[in-house]
Amino acid sequence: MAKCSTLDYVRFRVRLFAPRKNEDEGTIVEVQKRRGDTISFLRDCRAILNAAEGDGVDDAPSEAVPIHIDFGMAMAGDQTMQEESEEDILAEAIQSAVELVGREELDLNVMAFESLVALVDPLKTMPDIALNACKTIVANDTKDTSASEIRGGIAALLRNGSLHDDEGDAIISDFNETLKNLALCLLSKTFANMLNKRCLETAIQDNSEWFLDTLIPSLVDAVKNAKDRPHDALYASDCLSNLLRASKDLLKRADEENALSALEEAKAFGSTHHKSLANATEKGITMLESYS
Repeated sequence: MAKCSTLDYVRFRVRLFAPRKNEDEGTIVEVQKRRGDTISFLRDCRAILNAAEGDGVDDAPSEAVPIHIDFGMAMAGDQTMQEESEEDILAEAIQSAVELVGREELDLNVMAFESLVALVDPLKTMPDIALNACKTIVANDTKDTSASEIRGGIAALLRNGSLHDDEGDAIISDFNETLKNLALCLLSKTFANMLNKRCLETAIQDNSEWFLDTLIPSLVDAVKNAKDRPHDALYASDCLSNLLRASKDLLKRADEENALSALEEAKAFGSTHHKSLANATEKGITMLESYS
């Protein structure tokens, strides 16, 4: 076993296993993340596994690449290069997540949503990249299939509790519960970031059908289930609070779904069992009371 750490402060372990007697010859390579940013880990993991399979391995010795950059010598054109590299970073991260969301392995699905949660968090990535990631996830761009696939996965988790037609054994149920919670966490961070940057209202207007018909009913259902899934209800309450502040149409839709009653019941439960949940419901309750 090898314990590894990178310049991005990602720590992971690499283990090698011999194949079973009845299997073909070869070595099984396992890469397990221990700490650090998921996106950086995915890149390193992909490089290690590709190398293990013999892909992208250059037999010729390569020149050493210095890790020190003298920013004092930056030229005027370097800003354009930086902007292009940020776009490339975002596109690669989104595409990697989309590929993992489409896989049948539930652990890879979890990895995908963990990477997206980190990607939209301005405290874990560059603020500009985080905001653009938020816009990409909720964008109604027919040319950007990545956005629609991510939203489709979120909708499936919120409506059906799973990405796939899975059998309901205990292990799969645990994975699906984790995935749903990550999807709600992703939405919560996305809407909070966009509301702070004053671009959430525009996103809602551009993709109103998804927000009105899919998202609001699903979020209200998650709040109604607060006694069984309080952490889901916490993120759903955060989402509702931010969405209702950004759009009167969503406020009306939430009222039609009896969101006020759901939030009040969640607050009552949270006041004795989950203080953060109780606090998260207050803004939504205030707005719905004033609307009614």
